[in-house]
Amino acid sequence: MAVSGRARALYQRIADKLRVQITEGTLRPGDRLPTEAEIAAEWETTRSTAVQGLKVLVNEGLIISDRPRGYFVRSRRPMVYRPQGEFRKRPLSPEMDLFLTQMSEEGREASQRIEIKVESPSQQVRERLQLQEGELVVVRRRVRSVDGVPYNTNDSHFPLALVQGSEIMNPDDIARGANVVLAELGYEQVRALDEIQVRMPTPDEADRLQLGPGTPVAVHLCTGFTKAGRPVRTVVNVLPGDRHVITYERLRPRVEEALAIRQAKVDDLHTVVDLWGHAASWLQERGIDQWQYPPREDRIAANIAAGECWIVEADGAPVATITVDEHADLDFWSSSEAADSALYVHRMVVRRDVAGMSIGSALLDWAGEEALRQGKDLLRLDAWRTNGALQQYYRDHGFAHVRTVEVADRHSGALFQRPATYRRGIGPELKTSPPALEGK
Repeated sequence: MAVSGRARALYQRIADKLRVQITEGTLRPGDRLPTEAEIAAEWETTRSTAVQGLKVLVNEGLIISDRPRGYFVRSRRPMVYRPQGEFRKRPLSPEMDLFLTQMSEEGREASQRIEIKVESPSQQVRERLQLQEGELVVVRRRVRSVDGVPYNTNDSHFPLALVQGSEIMNPDDIARGANVVLAELGYEQVRALDEIQVRMPTPDEADRLQLGPGTPVAVHLCTGFTKAGRPVRTVVNVLPGDRHVITYERLRPRVEEALAIRQAKVDDLHTVVDLWGHAASWLQERGIDQWQYPPREDRIAANIAAGECWIVEADGAPVATITVDEHADLDFWSSSEAADSALYVHRMVVRRDVAGMSIGSALLDWAGEEALRQGKDLLRLDAWRTNGALQQYYRDHGFAHVRTVEVADRHSGALFQRPATYRRGIGPELKTSPPALEGK
């Protein structure tokens, strides 16, 4: 037998009904709500109970009290706030910054008040600017208003030692932007870290922004870094929840433009194994029995230790792997062939979600370049005997079929080779990353 929930108090049910009317549009922004006396009469209760229900909606930020006129649905015309606009080009007009320009474009009247202070930073600013105890900051404090209403605060903090004597110290708008001034001082920002926290405002924030009860704020901390990784600016933006919509626009980078190849490290063993397993599952789904056994982790680990295993990454995420070594498998290649100047390809795997980008073709070209770098004349591999599609793939990529060897308990044996100088020239460029430091 189900246990019913605890009955809601009458003042909560009053709030529930009015909330539905607001959210469904029966009561629209600016509309006057029934009076306390009218609500009390409707619900056959006391006026104090009606007031309790109205206070719930005040605290939720849905209505405002404007005595003696009554209670009204809060009007909301949110500003679209775009953190990614930090590095957007500045407008040419010296009277207008990005905020003023945006509001002007939307047909709204905007203004701002700027003050400059030299002070000891808060702990969160000190940590983000990596300042020592006792170091001071210059703060450019702004209250930005739209249509006569304070909309947000924008407080930019700079290490005093970096900006002393510059325009940043003046309580005026900087037409070309503080970022440009920092660049002129030798501290160009090339990277920004954004942090967003949602909470209730502090008393100081509520006072600066003239916030009523029940209005949460989003706090956007943006720290700018130079190419050398030095933090030079931390901005604290306080955005009332009833006045802003935070909008991020992201572009997915083209995978082929973000590829790099690097030597695998000891802790990459599981990455290579996972790529192998991913490929084996895909083959099994298509009825191909290739690689339907656990990967030989000891061999992979040995290749990694010898610097023969490589990983391709797209924006830091592994998407492919290849192993190249100079050791001929004597089950397949003859002793005289093993004496040839050749580099051998093993375990070339490309993740299926990046298939169609010719990464495999690029990997084979890269392997040919590696063969030349090691002074080899040939690039060789052995393919699964029963995988005709894979054998055709290698033919299409300039490999000649040498012969097919059948060895007991071995499924591979279709032998291919091509000159190390051969380039198909199709697929993305693979940039070789420098070896990572040990332990990194």
